[in-house]
Amino acid sequence: MSVSQLADILREQEKPECVEAYQEDYRISLHIDDKPGAAVTAFNLGRAYQDLPALRNLDEAERWYQRSLELRAEGDRKGKGGCMAQLGLVAYERFKDAREKERGEKELLEHLNAAVEYYQQALALLPPDAVDDLAVAHNQLGLIYMNAGDPSTGSGQSLERALEHYNQGIKYREMGGNLYKAGTYRFNVAIALANNGRASDALLYARAALRSFEPYGQGAGEVIERTKGLIGEIEKHLSGK
Repeated sequence: MSVSQLADILREQEKPECVEAYQEDYRISLHIDDKPGAAVTAFNLGRAYQDLPALRNLDEAERWYQRSLELRAEGDRKGKGGCMAQLGLVAYERFKDAREKERGEKELLEHLNAAVEYYQQALALLPPDAVDDLAVAHNQLGLIYMNAGDPSTGSGQSLERALEHYNQGIKYREMGGNLYKAGTYRFNVAIALANNGRASDALLYARAALRSFEPYGQGAGEVIERTKGLIGEIEKHLSGK
């Protein structure tokens, strides 16, 4: 437990030394036949290789997420679903890297399709009460389908699929009582719709986002002002001024 906590602290501080601590924790967990503990540590190693700039290695991140998945008990649907979601995120990160390097359409679509498959598997595994995890998975699928709707990467029909998943993500955030996150999702949908020539729909989402943020008062002051600015821009566009 001490080694695990040290590793978590080092990862939160974005220090590469967290890998050594996690690997020691992983070895100890396997030595005492603590497979659930080893699964969690393998998962955290994946996050370290994925998130820390000094360590970033998507191949290593994928390897550790796969290892975490293998160690999960058969009935651990939440744990397995979480691993699948992270594998989907790795595939999506590969898509973004490939897009930045201006790789071909075939490679971009391969990464997007892999991400969709992993997230769909995550949704199939996650239990109904894992509302935060379900919200994230649906939101990520919304992002992926929005990217697939880009003329350089796929069909424009993807916008409707994106909206379906965004709305599911919003629903799960509200079920979990996180109105702020629901508002963030709505704000992003509003921007996406505005960019796709659907200003009237964008205005509805932007106003709904504002209603989600307002209960947080001054704590959400910055995002409230951004949302009001977005509403103003959309209304100006609709009025033709």
